[in-house]
Amino acid sequence: MKIVDHKQTWEGFFTYPSDDDYSDQDLEVTFKMELIFNENSFTGTSRDSESEHIFEEPTIVKGFIEDNKISFILNYPCYYYRDEDGNIQIDKDLPHPIVEYLGYYDEYEKKYSGTWEIIIHEEKISEDNFLEEFIYGDFEMQRIK
Repeated sequence: MKIVDHKQTWEGFFTYPSDDDYSDQDLEVTFKMELIFNENSFTGTSRDSESEHIFEEPTIVKGFIEDNKISFILNYPCYYYRDEDGNIQIDKDLPHPIVEYLGYYDEYEKKYSGTWEIIIHEEKISEDNFLEEFIYGDFEMQRIK
């Protein structure tokens, strides 16, 4: 995908598993990104419908587009999570784990789709080996402006 405009607006959604033991339905969260491109690399900000009301500043986005692949990371301002009652809680003293996104462009649909993941626990089991626990979900996004 050739980048023409340096400032772009993108919208989409991501999903993640519900903590509800009785539902296999994923939760869907919409987002909007304001991105500035430098050739195929981009930086910018993101706001999503789940966390925008709890953070004073936006989430930082950094990534790139190469051929039909998009890869980026999200860095939330601080740690946030849903408690056992489904309420959003924040801890301003802890960093949020980095969220890694990887997706591919669908020429027919005119959008990117793929998966995201967060490493939520890492344990060193030997000098060169780690055991990682992560959560993941799907996403879709497209340029709107």
